[in-house]
Amino acid sequence: MPAQRATLLATLACVIAAGCWAANAVIATGAFERGVSPAQLAQARVVVALVPLALVLVVARRDLLRPPRGSVPALLGFGASMVVVNVSYYVAIDRVPVGVAISLQYTAPVLILAGMALITRRSPPALIWLAGAMTLVGAILVSAALGSAAGSAPLDRLGLLAGVASAVSFAGYLLSAERAGSTGSHPVTTLLIGFVVAVAIWVVLMPPWNWPIELLADPQVAWRVIAVGLVGTLLPFALVVAALRWISSAVAGIATTAEPVLAAALAWLFLGQELSATQLLGGALVVAGVVAAQVARPTPPPRGAVPVEAV
Repeated sequence: MPAQRATLLATLACVIAAGCWAANAVIATGAFERGVSPAQLAQARVVVALVPLALVLVVARRDLLRPPRGSVPALLGFGASMVVVNVSYYVAIDRVPVGVAISLQYTAPVLILAGMALITRRSPPALIWLAGAMTLVGAILVSAALGSAAGSAPLDRLGLLAGVASAVSFAGYLLSAERAGSTGSHPVTTLLIGFVVAVAIWVVLMPPWNWPIELLADPQVAWRVIAVGLVGTLLPFALVVAALRWISSAVAGIATTAEPVLAAALAWLFLGQELSATQLLGGALVVAGVVAAQVARPTPPPRGAVPVEAV
């Protein structure tokens, strides 16, 4: 597959993942209202995502169950980052307006760019910096409007700290997944081991027998837990991890800033909420930023990465 087409498809995959996460925030909020805590939902989502993935691999692709030895440290970091990003984001949207939480999380692409510049002592192309700045500002404009429309929830300290933690861990999630791919780990293997590590961490932090199983008797809770695990976790994480074979973590992070824009669009389509001038401006900036990241010279696939055709 030509590199230009591959990077375009990889960027599109990240945008689709952002759409899944936008829907996930709405679905998760309904679960919180019915008694599921943010930590409990974060735990449930990785379990729901792990089970079908593991079953498919055991039946059809056992060769993908074992990761390359050199990728293990990155995979451990990937799983740990997944735990932190999930629970911190849920705590944030439970305690502060959704718009504020999203704005904080999507500082991650800028954090990645700054980290790359410090570690490698080579600054990314100017167009990538511009793309990161445009999408960050656009995400803030769109999500701030979402937050003001959602009400006047108090900006408590724990919620703000959780939002910052979600940004840092989201950056760590993207970087560790990119590193795992560069050491030869297949995207599906990366995802599987990441989920296994995340579940293991949750078993230690919050024993599964303490999970309020009785809440699943409510169909509204049951379908939300399943949807958060499959549509809000397995599908978008798989898309992003696969995309990191062809685009850098910074570009992937920029593409996923489409989430607040898509959240605003979903609210307009399904909830009848009108798009304000601020949201339209923010959406235009995000789209422009994603396009700029695509136009910028693409980063070649990591050495040792699995070809796109290999499934």
